[in-house]
Amino acid sequence: MNEITRHTGTVVSVSDGMVKVEMHVMSACGSCKAHDKCGFGETAEKIVEIATDDWNSYSVGEKVVVSVNEGLGLLAVLLAYVLPAIVIVASVALLSAYTESELLSALLPIAIVAVYYIVLYLFRSRLQNKFGFGISKRE
Repeated sequence: MNEITRHTGTVVSVSDGMVKVEMHVMSACGSCKAHDKCGFGETAEKIVEIATDDWNSYSVGEKVVVSVNEGLGLLAVLLAYVLPAIVIVASVALLSAYTESELLSALLPIAIVAVYYIVLYLFRSRLQNKFGFGISKRE
């Protein structure tokens, strides 16, 4: 079920171990013929940095294909939004049940989530390797 999403892009810069690629990303209805009329179809320019060992085989202006595993997007949403929300709700419920202080019940969950995000930040290099983009030459 892990599908790979691919977007074409243009190499903007190449440096030691990194390739920056500019992509024109469209919303789901962006490819619809009527999206100009309804105003809901939007496109955006995104620049992504891709770590790759064969960075020296790419040149500025070259068309490339950028790929990412869709299943990793769900994991990223889980780590960034769902787990912190569960932690906040659970800690507010527990603290409200076991303490009389409303201030403590409000501030401690925020501190716990702050620590959670600090831990995510400390493990950013491991996460970056897991959630990295792939790059390949356009055929």
